[in-house]
Amino acid sequence: MTILIVFISFFAFLAMMIGILSALSTTKVEYEEKVEINAPASEVFENISVQDRLMRWSAWPKETGSKCAVEVAGRVYAHDGELGTKTVFFSKGKRFGYQEIVELETDHLVRFKLDSKGPPHTPTLTFHIDAIGPDKCLVRLHFVNLLPRPFNALWRFAGLSKWTRSMQLKDLAGLKAFSEPPHLDADGRIVGRVPTAVNPYAFSG
Repeated sequence: MTILIVFISFFAFLAMMIGILSALSTTKVEYEEKVEINAPASEVFENISVQDRLMRWSAWPKETGSKCAVEVAGRVYAHDGELGTKTVFFSKGKRFGYQEIVELETDHLVRFKLDSKGPPHTPTLTFHIDAIGPDKCLVRLHFVNLLPRPFNALWRFAGLSKWTRSMQLKDLAGLKAFSEPPHLDADGRIVGRVPTAVNPYAFSG
């Protein structure tokens, strides 16, 4: 009976602490990072919007040990890089999340909606591409995530904001390396600006 009381007291205390931390934590995470890239804005736009290219420079597949596949929206004459295109993530052959293109402005903006298993949250990731000259542009990565209570406390104190931001900084470095000569993929291998080899992260079954 004493052990039961201890357990009940512990969980009551834990629930109270989570409630307090949730009340003190923000329900919105938002930040922006940027990088200058010595490549035309039109090419950088395609390197982001065409998911077969994005999977070559993104840090996420390698860092999370996942495989990827491109899903194109079920429309006639749909192609990779259009609205509705998804990069789908797999772990041990099981689908666990995706990112979907939900807004495009040619040569200027690509916005993704992100979805994954785990605590509920509503993240969006937007790449703004601004031409500085014919062969140079500024890319701004804008991340917003809405976190309902009490999951906002878990997100904050698990350090997920810091981890996510560090991954997105790696993504900007990867985009720069992929877009500028000698055009490196996420493993540091030389690739063409338009990929010509089999996608090294592609899901194969």
